[in-house]
Amino acid sequence: MIVLCAIGVGFLLPQSARVERSIVIARPQATVFTVLDGFRHFRAWSPWAALDPSMTFTLDGPTTGVGARLRWSSRNGAIGEGSQEIVESKPYRLVGTRQQFSGTDREQRARFELEPQEDGAGTRVSWVMDADFGGNPFDRWFGLMLDRMVGPDFERGLARLKSHVETLPAADFAELAFETLRIEAMPIVYVSGRSSTDPTAISKAYERAFQKLIAALARDGVKPSGPPLAIGRAWDAEANRYEFDAAVPVPAGTGAPHTDRDIKVGQTYSGLVLKSVQRGPHDGLATHLERLMAYKQAAGFEPNGAPWDVYVANGTTSGSHPVTETYVPVK
Repeated sequence: MIVLCAIGVGFLLPQSARVERSIVIARPQATVFTVLDGFRHFRAWSPWAALDPSMTFTLDGPTTGVGARLRWSSRNGAIGEGSQEIVESKPYRLVGTRQQFSGTDREQRARFELEPQEDGAGTRVSWVMDADFGGNPFDRWFGLMLDRMVGPDFERGLARLKSHVETLPAADFAELAFETLRIEAMPIVYVSGRSSTDPTAISKAYERAFQKLIAALARDGVKPSGPPLAIGRAWDAEANRYEFDAAVPVPAGTGAPHTDRDIKVGQTYSGLVLKSVQRGPHDGLATHLERLMAYKQAAGFEPNGAPWDVYVANGTTSGSHPVTETYVPVK
């Protein structure tokens, strides 16, 4: 009789339940979205990862966006094994996930909704899970406890997310156009130099270095095979020192110039890069690189070498602007 009564009452209970928690993070909407739109930061903010530091993770699919997937395995029976996948991605507003547990048909769907704060103080992040129990009366009983069971996890996760994301750069890269690609190495001749960190001093140092390279190649009858490259090697603000390589692509087989021992032969980087194009004066390149580096960290890429600029066009013709390609090696 009690069971029949419970079933009868179950049919009268709500068919669905919602768990929702939110927090404000003092970072741009694009930064928060990019962290959530993949799993390279998952261990740093997940409330469940904190329960088992020895839990193992495997990532596959794209780094960010729909199809990015994480598989986890834990000896903690409460965590077990399973996978989580990005199933919806709307920059920079929403990330939807699907979580499945190994050995069961159990599946959970949740989403992160992002809204900018009107006062510019950051981004409000809402973690939402809607559950539909259909006509199952027992599941409807479970729905009464869902908020108390899952809500505290959402709160812990959002607090950890806030703490982690607020350690990332504050530069807003929402308007930055970029791509991720693999590039091949090409032969170059280059000369190393240094200057103060003053932009004018850097520009003059590069100008002298490129003039030196072009003059040496001309004496040997070698024509550059591409636009010049500016490779930033080290930046020390306290010591007011900037170190760089000025490089010029050359045909394969080109040897070191005979008239200048400071000029060396080498190759450019080969591998995965973030690439973005700056159309405008060179004095905007520092801000451009700052935004690209901010995206790199938000997406969870690891550094893999010195960034460089390629001066595709100098904007000397009437009405034209300089065009510079910026590359950041990552892994």
